[in-house]
Amino acid sequence: MKLSIDRDQRYAKMRAHTATHLLHAELGKIFPDTKQAGSLVDEDLLRFDFYANNLLTPDQIRDIENNINKIIYEAYPVDLIETTFDEWVKLWAKAFFEEKYWNEVRVIRVHNGDENISVELCGWTHVSNTKDIWAFTIISQEAVASWIKRITAYTWPKVIEKLHNYEEILDWAESALDVKSYAQINEKLQKYVKENSDLQQRVESLETSSLRSALQSAESQSNADFSKIIKLSNDVNFKALWWIVKSVFPSEKSVLLFTAEWNYIISTDWSVSAKELVKKYNLRWWGSDVQAQWKDEWVLNI
Repeated sequence: MKLSIDRDQRYAKMRAHTATHLLHAELGKIFPDTKQAGSLVDEDLLRFDFYANNLLTPDQIRDIENNINKIIYEAYPVDLIETTFDEWVKLWAKAFFEEKYWNEVRVIRVHNGDENISVELCGWTHVSNTKDIWAFTIISQEAVASWIKRITAYTWPKVIEKLHNYEEILDWAESALDVKSYAQINEKLQKYVKENSDLQQRVESLETSSLRSALQSAESQSNADFSKIIKLSNDVNFKALWWIVKSVFPSEKSVLLFTAEWNYIISTDWSVSAKELVKKYNLRWWGSDVQAQWKDEWVLNI
């Protein structure tokens, strides 16, 4: 039987694993009391879970990337040291998961000669010099549980793949926005965002005015429970309607607005309980004691 190793895969995981140690060291500068909560090392991809009460800021992510890429560029040695547990304690190496270790341990040390960059107990394979990682970039961060944050990152060559993907997006944006350079994309987008915001405000204002007029001119009925009952078209914007019903009918004790599909709004003053009315009519609902509503596509819970 012959044992063979996929060299490309091995080196890809070596790059990601040593980069994980560098990331752990950088996170320790920001969160001094943090420790590892989990880790995944794959081909030029790493995922690192750690304890922290907040996510990293964009500036902190940028600093971590810059610091690790500087360590890579400076070509610091990565030493494998087999020593005793007592000697390891003197080195202040990091151990994961509070595991119990034998007296003989394996330490991975990244250093610049005079200063330790990272010192951790580890039995996995690593590059022998930080330059062999080539490049590092963080692609995402997220909160995965209470007090546990996750960072996912790439090493070479996935860093280049990421840059190529961004370049394709920028090329598309350059063409779609009809600009001559990447530098003009931001300016053009800001202009479009402002124009879209202005148009949205105008549309919302017109829609509100239209709904007010429709409610004020609509034919209504009444019964023992509702002083005003109005049937609306099925395409009415319930989200906008929710906020204006009180102002259109400020003096009504109880108002029912509904559609043929039986989406509805019940609005009352404090003398009538909207909650009791929906119970009486056996309706599904969301709302408060003075305003209740149901719409399958859109529900607001106060």
